[in-house]
Amino acid sequence: MRYLPMRRSKLVGTEGPGSLVISPEGETAVVGALDLWFRDSKGNKAKNIEEFAVNEPRLKSILKVDKFYTPPEFRKNSRNAMEVIPNSGLVTPLMRFPRWHYCSSCKSLRELELDQTSVYLDCPKCKTKRYYKQVPFVVVCEHGHLSDFPWHKWVHGDENTTCEGNLRIRMSGGTTLDSWRIECEGCNNSRGLQGVTSSNDGEKKTSVLGDTLNKIGSQKYTCEGERPWCGEEKEECSAAPVAILRNSISVYMAKKISALAIPGDYSENVDLIVSKIQSPAKYLLRTNLALLEDIEKKTQFIRTNLRFELKEGITDEDIQEALMYIEAGEEFEYTDEELEKPGLIIKQKEFEKLTSSVNSKELKVEPEWINEDSAEIDKNYYKPYLERISRVLKLKETTALYGFDRKDYKNTNDYSSYYPSLYKDYNSTNEKWLPVNEVYGEGIFLQLNSKKVEEWESSQEVSNYFEHYLRRVGHIEHRDDTILRPRNIMLHTLSHFLIDELANVCGYNRAAIRERLYLDEGQTGVLIYISAGDSEGTLGGLVRLGLQEKFFHILDKAKNNTEWCSSDPVCTELGKTQGQGINNLNGAACYNCSHIPETSCEFWNLYLDRSLLIDEKIGYLKYKGQIK
Repeated sequence: MRYLPMRRSKLVGTEGPGSLVISPEGETAVVGALDLWFRDSKGNKAKNIEEFAVNEPRLKSILKVDKFYTPPEFRKNSRNAMEVIPNSGLVTPLMRFPRWHYCSSCKSLRELELDQTSVYLDCPKCKTKRYYKQVPFVVVCEHGHLSDFPWHKWVHGDENTTCEGNLRIRMSGGTTLDSWRIECEGCNNSRGLQGVTSSNDGEKKTSVLGDTLNKIGSQKYTCEGERPWCGEEKEECSAAPVAILRNSISVYMAKKISALAIPGDYSENVDLIVSKIQSPAKYLLRTNLALLEDIEKKTQFIRTNLRFELKEGITDEDIQEALMYIEAGEEFEYTDEELEKPGLIIKQKEFEKLTSSVNSKELKVEPEWINEDSAEIDKNYYKPYLERISRVLKLKETTALYGFDRKDYKNTNDYSSYYPSLYKDYNSTNEKWLPVNEVYGEGIFLQLNSKKVEEWESSQEVSNYFEHYLRRVGHIEHRDDTILRPRNIMLHTLSHFLIDELANVCGYNRAAIRERLYLDEGQTGVLIYISAGDSEGTLGGLVRLGLQEKFFHILDKAKNNTEWCSSDPVCTELGKTQGQGINNLNGAACYNCSHIPETSCEFWNLYLDRSLLIDEKIGYLKYKGQIK
């Protein structure tokens, strides 16, 4: 495959190992396995990749891997023999996939190699050079395998066929696969492609391709077990194969987990020292520091090497405390019981910091409005409903990619079961590592009044309404059942309307704004933040809207937007009776009112209901109750 520029952040997400990426010309390639990364175009391994190492103790203790690395950036080799550019020439491997192409003129099918660079080839039928197009679909299975469509086997209706005749595509007009027919010029067999992309979900987990490929006999065709992101790799697989368009989102569903950088319970001086030592640019310092055993020698080594970066007043005790924190962080472990819900563990410490005042290098939180007894606050309409508003002037988010699903998204906390799919030879890899991406951003933190929420949630009207909702979705296997409380669905819906309104005035588009929900016991808060900036962070367009005089005006507009949907009264009535969206998981919520880009939402635009916000009987923002 030829060179293709890629964003490093996408390599820890939708374009991770095993995914299909599309070039501007429409050519598709599969991203190579992790043990093929950190190599140049000739396959030579990088001599020192510690420059790309990232330290995030909380994620490391949950995922239980040896290291985190950011994807390598591409650096050109120096033309000056005296100038040495570290880790130059590193590329991320791409393999052409699907391999099957057809001639743009005669429509003859042809299988190319994974490393084929040009698609202008001599056509045996046309007797001249022609442009070859990739076929539009691939074959996937629930175990994560990715294969080419079995053209010869399909047209002959036999997975054991020995005919190798030239295959041609006949198109009868139309834009669907129903208009495609495959012909074999060797034996004159032909077969259409109607329904090949269909699957029969349920307990049997069968597919049209698996059930009908073999015309004779009852033998089912099963997955080939191919792993093209690892080269010509195959393994045994008995799953039902499903043909799917190569640009479908079901081809690759990234499995990610993220955490905000949380400063330790130590002074600002210690925080500064820790951040300097753990900086990616200080990998050589960390390497030499590990060779020293005596704490006094380590302290002096830090003073010497960071003499221009440490401010006055930093004592030897500060340096030693920083070293102790770093060493303890590497060995931090959670219990098996805590790891049953890792997302809640990560967010627990974050919530503590967001509900206080923090001023560190990687997290700056300034409380803007706190529910207190004062004449000015008593006049505020939202006083009974909110606990606090904080402006997060700076934050750092670290996101780790630990695997991927194909065809269907699986809900599991067994992270290690996904690791082998990212590697070509996982068992032979000495250092188990995962790719991560770090971004700095800004945000606004909103916390609801917990006493008011409890009183509202326990009211008879809300309880009856939500019992009906639970009966409606009781047969669904939920990806995260933490959301299944009235307060959480209400807060999630409010978050969406706030994001929508903030995007109108902050200067960032909706896809750049994200939500981070805190739904554990005693939390009920949401962080709306930007995490799309560079190492210097974002421009402050969002955090300035967290000021009292601006935020409450935005909250008013968001509340007013929840009152009416352009699809009402249908949207509201459907939400209260049979539900909307996938598996009817939404109440009064649809594309016309409460949906935002799915990359911005933690729950994929599910578990939303405007009625829990503004309905006259069950709406939280309409509930008067006893608490003032």
